[in-house]
Amino acid sequence: MRIRFLLLTVLLISLQCNAYPVSGSEKVTNIRFYLHNTHSVNDPSSVLVAENKNATAHAHGLVPFSSVYVFDDVLTEGPASTSKVIGNAQGMYVETGKDGYTILETIDCEMTDGPFKGSSFVMFSRNQFSKPSRELPVIGGRGAFRMAKGYGLLRTVCINCINSVNPSKGDIIEYNVTLYLH
Repeated sequence: MRIRFLLLTVLLISLQCNAYPVSGSEKVTNIRFYLHNTHSVNDPSSVLVAENKNATAHAHGLVPFSSVYVFDDVLTEGPASTSKVIGNAQGMYVETGKDGYTILETIDCEMTDGPFKGSSFVMFSRNQFSKPSRELPVIGGRGAFRMAKGYGLLRTVCINCINSVNPSKGDIIEYNVTLYLH
């Protein structure tokens, strides 16, 4: 009798440990913006802060292996640099792939305009920017995005572009972010 009671208790505890709230209590928020990473000599938004002296750029790579960059990029509503600014992204990335196209990225996206002004969410993962589209997980946030989870789908608009849409040399990345909020 004691063993049955013990087994039943263990079963009930294990069921409780695996319980999770019904997803109907979560609110889904979608945000789309464009990140502008400028490489201008006078006012870059991304700066190399560390690099191994033996690091070499690979034949097809853009970033030397082991390079560490910090950034403070503008987020806009559209791809043009003249689009309305809705936020900024701060973080860092490290070239972790010997291919020259794979970075480990941490990015905090703060909204500075609109209904989520003052709130931010964080994404962190590998970003293989040689692929036309990729995904970064949302691992948290603050303000309206506190305890957020979700994902960002990234698409490269252009690399090292100089044109009427982006008059200063730099990269433009489209972010479509889906946030699940409690």
